[in-house]
Amino acid sequence: IDFTVCKKADSIYPITSAASICAKVTRDQEIKNWTFKEQGFSSKNSIGSGYPADEGTQAWLASNGDSVFGYPDLVRFSWRTVETLL
Repeated sequence: IDFTVCKKADSIYPITSAASICAKVTRDQEIKNWTFKEQGFSSKNSIGSGYPADEGTQAWLASNGDSVFGYPDLVRFSWRTVETLL
């Protein structure tokens, strides 16, 4: 199998673009239907799109972080948005 690794591959290769769209649609559905394993978090509260640049997600992060435990498993701690808030 031959493959190419490059920046912005989804704007260069149509198959990568299609895979990216499929992944984003799937992810959006997962976020929309998310059920938290952790206590104290409600799926009824809007978490926005789940992307760190989204204002709804930023508002949710700002109001749902725990000073000791951080955030539930849904949140990627590698996001700069989360690093800033922690």
